[in-house]
Amino acid sequence: MSKKRRLQQAWLSLLGSRARRFLLVSLLFSALLAAQLITSYSKSAPTTTVPDDDEATAGSPEQQATLKAAYPTVKNLNMKQRQADATRARLLDAFANLETRDLQKAMKLYESTWNSAAVQKARLEHAVMSLKMTLLEEVSAHGYGDLMAAAHHARPLSDTPRPGPLQVVIATTWRSGSTFLEELLTSHPAVYNHYEPLMQFGLKQIRDGEEAIRAQRLIHDLLSCRYQGQEDYIRTAREIRELLTRNKQVWKVCSADDLGDALCFNDTFLTQACLLFPWSAMKLVRLRLRLLRPVLMDSTLNVRVIYLVRDPRGVINSRTDTVQWCKTSDCIDPHYLCRDMEDDLKAARDLQKSFPGRVYILRYEDMSLNPANKTRELLNFLDFDFDPHMEEFLSSHTTKNYDKPWSTSRDSKTRVTYWTSKLGHDKLRDVQTACSSVMAKFGYLAINSTSGVTVDKILGPFKMPSS
Repeated sequence: MSKKRRLQQAWLSLLGSRARRFLLVSLLFSALLAAQLITSYSKSAPTTTVPDDDEATAGSPEQQATLKAAYPTVKNLNMKQRQADATRARLLDAFANLETRDLQKAMKLYESTWNSAAVQKARLEHAVMSLKMTLLEEVSAHGYGDLMAAAHHARPLSDTPRPGPLQVVIATTWRSGSTFLEELLTSHPAVYNHYEPLMQFGLKQIRDGEEAIRAQRLIHDLLSCRYQGQEDYIRTAREIRELLTRNKQVWKVCSADDLGDALCFNDTFLTQACLLFPWSAMKLVRLRLRLLRPVLMDSTLNVRVIYLVRDPRGVINSRTDTVQWCKTSDCIDPHYLCRDMEDDLKAARDLQKSFPGRVYILRYEDMSLNPANKTRELLNFLDFDFDPHMEEFLSSHTTKNYDKPWSTSRDSKTRVTYWTSKLGHDKLRDVQTACSSVMAKFGYLAINSTSGVTVDKILGPFKMPSS
C-alpha cells in the first residue's frame, strides 16, 4: 500500500462513520458549488442600468418598443441574483450550525492529507480522546449524552468525586498466582496495567547493585506515567507485546487493522493514556520487596504494596512441572526461593512499621480458598469499589479448571493441594529442608507423605512475627 493511500485511510478513520463523512463532503461540495455559481453570475451579469418606470414609458410607441427589446432579461437576472444570494445565506447558516469539531477535522483533512507528522498527531489526539470518553463513561456510570451535556455546561460529571490517584504494586515471584491477582485488579475499568515492566532484565531476581538502581528508576518513572526516555522498555514491549496488550482499553484505541499498532509504542501516547486513569497496577516478579521503599517514600505518588506469597512446595512444583522456561538457579533452586521469602518477610515487617496501612501481605492459599471474601478485604485495603467487572471475573475464573501454564481460570479451592499429586518425594524433601524456617513463619506445615493430603494438613494460620 502506498504512503498516500495509508494517509488517506488514516484521515478517513478520523472522520468517523460513512454517513458522517458523506455529510461533511456534501456540505463542502455544496459550498464550493454555490461559490462558483455566485462568481459566474457576477461575471456574466450585464452592467447596464435598468430604466425606471418614467424612462420606460417616455417617448413614442416606437421608442418604448425599442427599450423593451434592449432589456429583455433584466428582471430574470435580478431574480437569479436574489436566488443565489439566498442559497449562499442558507449555506452560511448551515456551516454556522455545524459542530466546530467537524469543521476542524475537515480543515485538517484538507491542510495536511500528505503530512505524515500531522496525521500521526491527529491520530494520537483522537485515540486519547476516545480513551478518555470510554473511561468517563465507565467510571462515572453515565451515558454518553449526559457526559456531553455536563461537559458542555461545565458541570461535574458525577456527584461522586473523582477517585484519588493510587498506584498498586504486586510484589512476588514467579508462579505464585500473581497473574490471577493482576487480572482481577485490572478487570476494574479505572485501572491502568503496568504488566511485568522488568522483563528486559531477563530470568533473574534483582536484589542489589546497578541493576537494582536501574529497576527502581524504571518502576518510579512508569508509576509516574513517564514513558519518555524508556527506550529499553519500549524495545522489549515490541518484542514481548504482552507488556502493552494487557492494557485492553488502551490497546483497543491505539491499534487498528488498516493502520497498524505503531501508536501503541509511542511514548507521548502512553504517557497521556496513563495519566487518564485514576488508578494503576504493577506486577513485579523479579524485584525483592525491600527495593520498593523509595516509591513508598515518594510523596508525589500514592503507592500501596501487596506482597503475595505462596507455599514454596507449590511454587517449585509449578516451576518444574508446568512450564519449560524455568532453567536458571534463581528459578529452580529452592534455597534461593526461600532465602528471598525470608528477606521479603523481614522487609514487609519493616515497611509496615514505616508506612502503616500501605503494605498488605496476602497468601495465595487464602485467596484460593475464599476468593470473594478475600477480594473484598483486599479492596477495602486499597479503597477500591467492588466493580461488577471484578465480580464477573471472579465468577468465571474460580470455578472451572483450564489447566494450561498461563491460564488463570481454575477451580481455586483445588489448587491449594494440587502440588501434592505432582511433587515427588525427593523434591518434597529438598524443598522442606531448604525452607523449613520460612515455611513455619508463613504457616505452611511440613508433611512426610503426599498421600491423602488435605488443606488442614499443609496450611495453618499466619501471624506476622513481631521481630
